[in-house]
Amino acid sequence: MNIDEFNHSLTPPALQQINEKIAALLSSDEDDDRVTNLNQLADERDIFIQSYLKSLTPEDAKEFAKQEIVVNDKLKEIAQVMRTAVKDDITHFIRSRSAVKKYEK
Repeated sequence: MNIDEFNHSLTPPALQQINEKIAALLSSDEDDDRVTNLNQLADERDIFIQSYLKSLTPEDAKEFAKQEIVVNDKLKEIAQVMRTAVKDDITHFIRSRSAVKKYEK
């Protein structure tokens, strides 16, 4: 995952650090706890953004929010893809387990 997809011209340094962690997680080959870690980083990102918006003038907050909506939409799309993959894995596991039980009898 490219970090430039998560940062924009108004991204503050602290948010860039969170975005770097997300990009590294998504680029990693390790699947262990990927969904859990992404969820934690998304929560951290949301908390930061909510706090940051309060520190901006209404005009600056509006401009920042416009750019963040694009990033948020990308993150939602990634989460949906991951959710679908996990759901497919679980379905495959359940079907495989059922098939094994049939042969054990």
